[in-house]
Order: sequence, then structure tokens, then C-alpha cells
Amino acid sequence: MPLSTLLLTFLYVLAVTASVVLPGSDPCNRRHTKEIDDANHLFNAIHSSMRQWGSSVNHNGMSLFLAQVPAGTQFYHGTHTSTPVQGMEWLAFEPEHARNFAIKFPKKNRRPPPRSQTYAVGPRAAVDKGIQHPITKDGMAGEDSPEGPGFLEAIFGSPNAPRLRPAPSPMKPGWLHTYKTKALTPLLYIDGMSAGKTSKGTLDVQDILLLNRTDADNDRFWEYERASGLCKLANERWGGKIKGFIRMEAGFEIIMCSFDQSLDFQRATRAGSALSKDYTPSRSIWNWIHAVASRYDGIGGRRVTLDYNNFVTAFNHDMDLFLPDAHLPRLTSTSDQDLNTLRCELDKMVDDWDSTEDLSAGQFTDWQSVADMIVERYATELKYLTSGRIPDRTHFLKELDRLLANFIDSDARDFDAEVARCVAQNMPGGQVKPSSIAGRALSLVSTRICSTLLRAFSPRVDIVQAVADMQSLITYLDWTTWKRCDQCELGRICFTPVWPFGSTQDYEHPQCRNESELQSSYGYWDDRGAMPSM
Repeated sequence: MPLSTLLLTFLYVLAVTASVVLPGSDPCNRRHTKEIDDANHLFNAIHSSMRQWGSSVNHNGMSLFLAQVPAGTQFYHGTHTSTPVQGMEWLAFEPEHARNFAIKFPKKNRRPPPRSQTYAVGPRAAVDKGIQHPITKDGMAGEDSPEGPGFLEAIFGSPNAPRLRPAPSPMKPGWLHTYKTKALTPLLYIDGMSAGKTSKGTLDVQDILLLNRTDADNDRFWEYERASGLCKLANERWGGKIKGFIRMEAGFEIIMCSFDQSLDFQRATRAGSALSKDYTPSRSIWNWIHAVASRYDGIGGRRVTLDYNNFVTAFNHDMDLFLPDAHLPRLTSTSDQDLNTLRCELDKMVDDWDSTEDLSAGQFTDWQSVADMIVERYATELKYLTSGRIPDRTHFLKELDRLLANFIDSDARDFDAEVARCVAQNMPGGQVKPSSIAGRALSLVSTRICSTLLRAFSPRVDIVQAVADMQSLITYLDWTTWKRCDQCELGRICFTPVWPFGSTQDYEHPQCRNESELQSSYGYWDDRGAMPSM
């Protein structure tokens, strides 16, 4: 046999061998740490998922969840026409959200995008640059559409405009569409404020991880191209198993890849006013934000179920997610190897998923509910113990005894056993070391809480040191509930920035805001301010 033939045979065998996944091997080449170093961030991702408040505070999501929407769930779409949508478009969970897009603009000259963008959905778990996705069938977004430059400039101003913007072109009422899901609908939830068109990191998972954009921070407003790339990914790489993508901005939305396949059209109503035929659509944000605030603690109505037992997150890897002095994570410094690992995990998760199996049927652990129990039990207590309002050590220990006595055998004190009992209290089946990613993260966080509190119960620990340890614990936990306002009076809502609204002060110190205060609250999200009043 010629040497060249032998060499080719050897290379073929080597390639085939390399493609075989041996028992116990990891096809995604994961580099997990021994314990989850970012267990606190993973805990918060679980606790804040599909919740407007927590996802607004921790707006740079790093996790992807399999999700299902039940059959018959109602959604809304605002547009300039009464004609039902056939292909890919956006759906809002709340009508107030969609109504802001139910606007008809005067026709203007069409114009192409300023430059093309490159997306790479490519081969599985690999970088493949140069695949181009059109914005629309004719290569540009129409001025009348919510994706078009006319809509964006009218709502947010041009990219280089000053914050005090001139009044936009006259608008007329458009149409509010109502749709219902035809069947149990499998989706992918991208957590955080993933519909926020910002350069702060809200788009990292989509642009860097999923679409492998070559210039992720520029032209972030070309949403139609981004959505087209996501649906191309769902159809070509995942065989159409994923029907759309759940994201959040000032309200939750779905990029539905095919309206006609997944939805039944119910009606289209003119988005005018019942008060006057001469109504001009108002761009006051109060009704919108009021509806958003009603979903601070969850989307409600069992409209979405997430799989907390099997999801993909950068927090489960030894990755450099936090830049120096950064409070929120980014993927901008993540290596290609680590990104490919996450892509491989995502492919495997989707491939292995039986999307016809109802996640709400009850056989899956709802780890968010477990996180809720932990936060509800300890959030107020930790703040009180570190408030300085407890007069002396005796009262301090009495407060700890009230909180911890159920885990202590007074005849046989054993610190490790007490911590284990404390952790097991909130874990399903009393598991101290569950196997799932979510379970492990919650167990690690619970262990940190319980050990800190029980250590403070020791007579050898000074109260000053105990309080300092608890303050360090609070910093580590960084629960979003601690950023909530006290009860707001009627006519005000507790407000933290939700794209595209809000100021830096609103983010650093959320407070109760009324309608006029919200109207002038802008500046947190880069150069994009709140909607100016008419």
C-alpha cells in the first residue's frame, strides 16, 4: 500500500476516533470549578428569572433556560396595519407594552442600513464568520414598521441627537393585535434585560454567544436582523424545536419565529381613544411602566414555565465574567474556547429536550420557589441583625436563637450537623448536596448563610465581628429584594431603570416615582433617554 494511502487511512481513523464520545467523557470540554464560585450570581439568576424587578437590577443576563408557554395563552402585537402577521415578529405579554408600537407614521423615503453586520450562527459549537442575514425581504426595514429607522428615531431620537429632542413627525393610531398560542409552545428564555438595546452588556448572550457578531457593540438597534439571526439558529441548528425567544425590556416579549405556525389570530383593534375621534397617540410612559411594575415579582398566570433542572449558564464555569471594578458580568473577555463550550452545552440541552413533555406537570423541581423560601426567610432578618437597632449582645443572641433554635440539639452541640439541618430545611427532600446546577448553587448559598449565622451564635465570637461577617454575607448575596423601595403611596411606583427609561440615580437608589418624574428620568442607558412628552 502506498505511503500516501496509509497516511490518509490513519488520518481518517484518527478523525473518526476523535468524534466518538467515550463513556464518562465530556464532549463540550467543560472547565467547571470544583464548587460553583459564582453560586451567588447563579442563585440570583434563578430567583430573578421571568421577574421584571430582579432582571432589571441584574440586567446583564448570563443564562439560557428552556421554556414553555401553554396552549391558549394570549399575547399582543402593536403595528401599523390590521393585517395578521404571517412570519417572524414580536409579541408582548402585556397590551400596554404592545400598544406603544401600534402607531402609523407618514410615509417617508426608504433608506438602507448604514452598513451590513456579520453574524455567525455557523456549525455547532464552532465559529463560522461571514453568514449574512437580511433585515427584511427587500433588504431594509420599512419606515412604518417598529423595526424601521423612522420608528426608532421618532421614539428615541437619532443616535447623535441631544437629550432634549424635537417633537417627532405626526403619528396616527395603529392597530393592537391579539393572538393565542395554538399548542404548548417551546421557547428559549434569555435572562436579564436581553431586549435592551444597550452597550452595557444586555445583548452579550445574543450577539456574542448565540450569533457570534463580529462588532457586537455597534448598530445595536438593528433588531430585525438580530431576531432573524436567532430564528435562523433555531430553525437550522436546532431543527425548529425552539419556536421563539423570550426576552425582557420595559416588559417581557417573545420573538416568535413564525406567527402563522404558532399562533391563532384573535382580533385587531384600532389603538385610538374612546374619549375622542381626534386622538393622537400619546407617548407618556406612565401606563406602560405601571403595567411593567405589576410584573416585578413574576409574569403571572402560569404563562411561562422554565426548566430549572437543566439550563445553560456562564456562572457554572471558570470564566472571567467580571471586568475590573465591574458590578455586572460581560462576555467581552470570554475566550473562543469557553464560548464554544457554552454553545456545545446549549446544543446538547436543546437536542436532549423532549419539548412535548409539559414542564408544569409537577415532576420537575421548581428551584425558583426554593430560592424564594430562602430569601423570604433570611432577607429581613439579615438586615435587622446588621441595622444597629439591637441594643446589646443579649438581645442579639435572642434574635439568633429565634432564627436558629430549630436546627440545634441543645444536649449535643455540633456545628456541622447544625449547618446541615439549616441547609436541608429549604431543600426538596432535605437534600444537602443535590445534583442539578440549580440545586448545588442554592445549597452552597444556604450553607454560607447558615454557617455565618450559626458562627455568630458562638460565645467566642464578638458581636462586632458577627455583624461584620453578616454585612459581608449581605454583600456576597446581593439580593435584589434589598433594592426595593418601601411601600409607595398611591400614584407612585418603585422604579429602577428598565430600557429605555431611567437615570443613573434610579439605578443606584431606586425610589418611588410619579408620572411627571418618570417622564424626565433618562440617561442610564447610554445616549438613549426616555420618551419626550408630546
